[in-house]
Amino acid sequence: GGVAMVRASAASVALLLCACVLAAQAEPRPALAIARKTPRADLLSAKQPRPQPPQSSVTMTIVQIVNNVAGAGILTLGAGMAAGVGWIPAVLICVLVGALSGYTFFLIGAACDMTGETSFKGLWSRTMGKESTWLVDGSITLVCLSAAIIYSGILGDVATSLLSLSGVTTTSSTRTLAICALTVAVLTPLSLLKDLSALAFTSAIGCGAILYTALFVAVRALDGSYHGGDASAFVKSLPAHLKPSFHHTWSSAKGLMRLDAKALVLISNLGLAFIAHYNAPAFYSGLEDATPGRFAIAVSIAFTILTVLYTFMMGLAYATFGSNTASNLLHNYAEADVLAVLGRVATGASILFGFPLAMLGLRSSLSDMCSGLSTKISNKDSPMRFALVKVASPESRVPLVLSLLALITFVACTLTDIGVIVGVSGALLGAAVVYIFPALIYAEVASASSVYAIVPLGAFFGILGTYMTLTGSQ
Repeated sequence: GGVAMVRASAASVALLLCACVLAAQAEPRPALAIARKTPRADLLSAKQPRPQPPQSSVTMTIVQIVNNVAGAGILTLGAGMAAGVGWIPAVLICVLVGALSGYTFFLIGAACDMTGETSFKGLWSRTMGKESTWLVDGSITLVCLSAAIIYSGILGDVATSLLSLSGVTTTSSTRTLAICALTVAVLTPLSLLKDLSALAFTSAIGCGAILYTALFVAVRALDGSYHGGDASAFVKSLPAHLKPSFHHTWSSAKGLMRLDAKALVLISNLGLAFIAHYNAPAFYSGLEDATPGRFAIAVSIAFTILTVLYTFMMGLAYATFGSNTASNLLHNYAEADVLAVLGRVATGASILFGFPLAMLGLRSSLSDMCSGLSTKISNKDSPMRFALVKVASPESRVPLVLSLLALITFVACTLTDIGVIVGVSGALLGAAVVYIFPALIYAEVASASSVYAIVPLGAFFGILGTYMTLTGSQ
């Protein structure tokens, strides 16, 4: 059946990742003497001494990577499959995207080893030139902005569900009011904190929430609580568009093999679920006795775990709700389902305290981008230059945070379906940060022309994935 097919992905992704990593290590790596601009004339000879942050073992690095990559995107994968992908293509897509994402993650670490750089922006500057680092800052800004919007939307969904369960009469405006109230009372004070060290415990909460969610989704998929139509009390309480529906029986040949352009929606959702490549340099520099080989082991195991987790979550969600699987999977579960209630509480707590970290990344990357762009304007009296410098100024921290929160809240209230944000950001930003940027960086550092093949593939995923997400949402 479908669950048995999902299990087959573990060995496949492990083999694919190992093959990709071995292929990268087999690329010729001559000392660079690229006949280009002077700042990039000899990247290896300008290798920087690597600072020594706190070191982690391979095992701890695996745990850290999994914890950093896995997030709220896991709730959207079932909807990606429900967009129109059969079991066999869906599992293969998860395996292939997971293997390619792990491979490009490794490429960044290998580039760090060859250059001595310890940041994604530093790698880009050394390889592609300082004049275009705003692309990296801009991409990270959009990643953090989309994450904050998704977090805000999920918080609104969770709050609305919990209010309804407690007996409060909910209307179409309840979600908007809940988002606004949470923003004013909780998210704003947390986002204005100067020292976020007190929120370090939230990584453990996030990991626990993901593990619990995966567990309860598995339990409900296997115990039949949502089978049998309206004979099930849980199913009877759901609106029609959230009840399990199987237009294509997943045990039939048509249900197993169906595949069309809508598969790009799943690829886009996976793009966001796997995105964390801008943190790869930090993981490499923090690895004890860091070498490309040790990093390859950590990345291969971590992305195998992530791919298996994502494949299981996608498959179990679809096996339970079929073509009606929601873009926020928690929507599909009845308000009276105790396991789902606990899942909503755990997810809400994880996002509530993880939100300030996304805001910190958003503010920092936006400030860096504005600072970099301001230097490109030669006219010191230009209003645009003045505005960019003002945004980048430390004195603008509070107004900038409040402005960003207003934008995030407006978009989260306006877009009631987080699937649109997930799909578009996963397509465009996943294409750039997961596929295109790492390929360009490594190809420059290692003179590995074959890696350039990933660039058009990423562009294809990005453009068509965005188109399919937007047309599918109409």
